[in-house]
Amino acid sequence: MDFPPAAAMIAMGLAELRKAAALEGVAVLDLTNEAAGPLMLHECGLGGSVVLQAAGALLYRERSRPSHGMAPERRPLLVYPWTLPVRRFGGLVLWRRPGERAWTAASHVLAAATGGLVRAMLETEPDHIGLDRLTGLPNRIYFLDEVDRRIERLDLDSANGTMMIIDLDGLERLNQLFGKPLGDRMLSRVAILVRAMVRPADIVARVGPDEFAVWMDGVDHMTAAERADTFGQRRLSMADWDGRDPVTCQTVSVGIATRLPGSGQDAVALLRRANAAVREVKQAGGAGWRVSHDRGLD
Repeated sequence: MDFPPAAAMIAMGLAELRKAAALEGVAVLDLTNEAAGPLMLHECGLGGSVVLQAAGALLYRERSRPSHGMAPERRPLLVYPWTLPVRRFGGLVLWRRPGERAWTAASHVLAAATGGLVRAMLETEPDHIGLDRLTGLPNRIYFLDEVDRRIERLDLDSANGTMMIIDLDGLERLNQLFGKPLGDRMLSRVAILVRAMVRPADIVARVGPDEFAVWMDGVDHMTAAERADTFGQRRLSMADWDGRDPVTCQTVSVGIATRLPGSGQDAVALLRRANAAVREVKQAGGAGWRVSHDRGLD
């Protein structure tokens, strides 16, 4: 299956912008559903999950012009808002590493040029759903759209569905210690292992720089927890795979969110629940799993 041209071009444009402006990361956000919060359509670099809420708030506040602010850990933040067809609101977000210099005129010019190109591609080819180039898995956009389609069928059948988020612990540190190529190989290997642990009909996607998502029709949180426990017990070592990489021990944090039929929760709401469970695991030291018991029925 060929990688969709628009998604590939957007990825290349963001990568070039990140390099030219010496950024920690750059992303495209969709903020159409204000109640659900910002949705990251495309991302290049590190720190996206850290700056997401601050970037969304800045875009909501300044919807008609570029603006800048400060993200967590003193990351300089720059946003370029736009309105896409069918009243979709979003924008381009740039951020530097903690404590780095503020924005220059050259940064604004680069961001404006890239932002214009990205917006044009989104407008001319809105169905930019496709694959993650590194792992070959579906990307975040495809995953969320497909989960929403499946939810409609599950409601008709009065059946459960469960989302599981698998977050690699300390991937950024792995990249810093041994280089990004090793981190990329780790991601590719984990993608294979995640795909192997679920049924052929389940959806597996890469939804963030260090995050994978799984959707399972007709599965409850207990079955998902069993799979998470089995997967989490594996201490993944690159040296075990090809014998030429440094010995690294990779663990994962897993968040689980089950949707009851008729609850009204969509894919984005389930993603937020599962990510909240992941954060609880991380706060406890990582290398574990947790179930979100917020069923959305209150």
